[in-house]
Amino acid sequence: MNQYHATKRNKAAGWLILFTAIFYLCSSFLPLGALWAAGCAWGAVIMCWPALTRSSKQQSSILFGLGVLLLGWGALVGGPVALKEAATRNLPLLTMFVAVSFLSLTNPSEEDKSQPTGRKGFWSTLGACHLLGAVINLSIVFVVGDRLSRGGKLSERQTQVIMRGFCSGAYWSPFFVASGVAMTYSPGAQWQHTIIPGLLMAVAMALITFWEVSLGKIEEFKGYPLRMDSLIMPIVLATIVLVCHHLFTRVHILTLISIVAPIGAVFFMKVRPRMQALSSYINGRLSNVSSQFALFLAAGVFSSGVGSLLQAYPSMVAFHASSLTPLVFLLVSGVMILISLIGVHPVVSISLMAPLLAPLGASADQLAFLFLSVWGTGTASSPLSGVGLAMISRYQATSRSVLKLNFRYMIILWLIATGVDWVLF
Repeated sequence: MNQYHATKRNKAAGWLILFTAIFYLCSSFLPLGALWAAGCAWGAVIMCWPALTRSSKQQSSILFGLGVLLLGWGALVGGPVALKEAATRNLPLLTMFVAVSFLSLTNPSEEDKSQPTGRKGFWSTLGACHLLGAVINLSIVFVVGDRLSRGGKLSERQTQVIMRGFCSGAYWSPFFVASGVAMTYSPGAQWQHTIIPGLLMAVAMALITFWEVSLGKIEEFKGYPLRMDSLIMPIVLATIVLVCHHLFTRVHILTLISIVAPIGAVFFMKVRPRMQALSSYINGRLSNVSSQFALFLAAGVFSSGVGSLLQAYPSMVAFHASSLTPLVFLLVSGVMILISLIGVHPVVSISLMAPLLAPLGASADQLAFLFLSVWGTGTASSPLSGVGLAMISRYQATSRSVLKLNFRYMIILWLIATGVDWVLF
């Protein structure tokens, strides 16, 4: 009976999550209020709440509770209280998250049983995790990890390459949720203006990782085969998004991605028949994003609460700086990365820091790059990030080994990000 109820709950939550995206996209072009989408999103969280992990419940509850208290405090002292904004703030992100999740249906097939080794194996694995992960997101970690694991375990070097290759997609890819978060919390930022610094960070990641792997016996590295035909889908989707963004300049990049991604998923999906596969995904697997829904919705309430309080007390929290200088960038990004090491999701630290950094008058693009650099570096280094937990729970890594493997990398990329900020912004 419990299994039956769980199945019914997952099915209902899956459709609520889907209609969250549909209603939000409709509200972008039609006179339809965003509250319809918000109702579906909050309803999905309530329905799936019993099934969420303890960590998800704790973080979401704390953020939501603090947000409500801050909104109440702001109201008592005469500050602005935008309840609608609090309930709907992160809907663009959730819509994008839903849309991009369908791309997991296009996972590479396992027909190629070859296993490149040495330098070729390294670059092939890094390229697969980075280029494919930049579009189909976390599912590529399991595709590559399952293929390379022996007895359910990855080598230390394979763990490094998979974590860094995947997470560094956050530096530049518009299909990464990190991009949506950065654009949402840096109003006015343009993805075209962050792609160059983001790609520089990705190149730095690749060179540093190659150097570290080369310190060992790189000729023994066993990698994942990256075929050219598997790159067709990412290239086609990215091209369509860029062309549409050029033609329809008033349509936000997140909205374009949210429209293009599901269509691309249907076109490139491997499973047949397509409609049956889509139905199965919605009814069974789409509810898996409910933990992200809970965290992002709660973060929106929390950020709105912080903003309300800061408007009531504008001098309550202030940096002793008049602009986002390289030193301020270094200190703020360092603190945010350290926070990520203890399992705090980047969206939490970003939702907190965005209203605090706004008075510094930094350009929206610079602020967005700060958030993207923190996301890409922090998640690749933390054993408690999504990909870090995947390495531990699925591939028998330990928290200590993940942190030890990536600590030096974290420091170097943190300093490089500051340098890129200093030179380009």
